[in-house]
Amino acid sequence: MARLLLALLAASLALAQGLPSVHTLSEREAYWFLVNRTREVLVVGLPPASLGEALKEKRLTLVLGREAPPPWAQGARVVRLGGGPMAGWFLLADGRYFLAPKEGKYMVVESREVVATLHGYFAVALGGEP
Repeated sequence: MARLLLALLAASLALAQGLPSVHTLSEREAYWFLVNRTREVLVVGLPPASLGEALKEKRLTLVLGREAPPPWAQGARVVRLGGGPMAGWFLLADGRYFLAPKEGKYMVVESREVVATLHGYFAVALGGEP
């Protein structure tokens, strides 16, 4: 009985905080998601050029190794972590969305908590920027 109550308590706490919303998108859907639903984007690594084009008009920060910023990132703030080129990529948008490749598609997680946690890992490199 005590285990059941503990499980119910844990479930109610999780629901009170809200479970993240997770969606799987095609490349075309991810492009339009970036165009229409985002304004400020932190990109770690380099996404495919097709998605990068969707970021042209955004307030953009790129976190890179030694690779050169692509043409679509003209005017972006570039933060260097050093070392070699980044292996893989993901992006954080508007303090709310996490987008990353997953099995030939793109996964979008809508969760302020997830984004804040990931953003926190890069806070020192970004100069304490929120």
